[in-house]
Amino acid sequence: MTPREAVQTVLQHRDVRPVPYCIKFTVESWEHMQQALGKRVDPVEATGSYVVAAHTNHGWAEVRPGFFRDWFGVVWNRTVDRTLGVVTSPLLTSPSLAGFRFPDPESVPIDREIQHNLARHPDHFQMASIGFALFERAWALTGMEDLMVYFLTEPDFVHDLLERIAEFNIGIIRRAAACGVDAIHFGDDWASQNGLMISPDLWRTFILPPFARMCAAARQAGLFVSLHSCGKVESLFPDLITAGVHVFDPFQPEVMDIWQLRDRYRGALSFWGGLSLQRTLPFGTPDDVERETRSLLTGMAPGGGYIAAPSHAMTGDVPVPNILRLIDVLRSQPTT
Repeated sequence: MTPREAVQTVLQHRDVRPVPYCIKFTVESWEHMQQALGKRVDPVEATGSYVVAAHTNHGWAEVRPGFFRDWFGVVWNRTVDRTLGVVTSPLLTSPSLAGFRFPDPESVPIDREIQHNLARHPDHFQMASIGFALFERAWALTGMEDLMVYFLTEPDFVHDLLERIAEFNIGIIRRAAACGVDAIHFGDDWASQNGLMISPDLWRTFILPPFARMCAAARQAGLFVSLHSCGKVESLFPDLITAGVHVFDPFQPEVMDIWQLRDRYRGALSFWGGLSLQRTLPFGTPDDVERETRSLLTGMAPGGGYIAAPSHAMTGDVPVPNILRLIDVLRSQPTT
């Protein structure tokens, strides 16, 4: 069974051995890995990950050292956080879209990255990742504080903004589907460690309708739908299932009872993650990492619906020996 077939099978809630897995890295973490390995290597080849992704967050123009302009025109400061960065200043300084030009989905060269990935890893599960998918894109344009106010004071503007963002994303989805990907991956953080950043009612009023349209566009193209949303978001899982999400990432053990949720949604929603990136990976020993990983493989995998992974991309504070032990455990899984 190829990596693509293995992931497709578990997302259909059927058992697979070895358990498919994916390890992603921040810029800093991957630099540490390459220094330890003493050479430049392909992350997929170095880890054995089953999943390859092309990203809309790639290819931004560097306007000055460490500062990058995204497809919407927002400039991000990546001098400290070199993976994502922080917005330098919002572009929409009033609750109006007048005069603002949304980007053309055709201008995003995600098709070239998909074609590169397909050529290099033809047997792997291929994803197109749309970062800052909806809520995050909105606050990147308006500023977080102003967007929070606009939910209550300027609801028509917020609806219009989110619908226009969704239209852009649907254009990306159609292009990615034409290139032959297996899944669309949305990244959109809605919560903190303690709960949602907006009320469930506001989320269902503003976020859910355009998000469901995006999911429908992907599913109509025959693609799996993956969602990354950090924080305590499990109260939204029934809505996500109804909207058409197949797999939820990052499945953080620090903010949710991953074992209880696995049992509750078994057969309805797949999970991706579970290995603690706030405790075990940065602060544990390699033996701790191995113990927790084996527990997840044993307890989460039966019946399918689970992709083994850390609860986020590897951060720069994770010791390389812990990463190498994780890779070793995942690579050496039994086949039965």
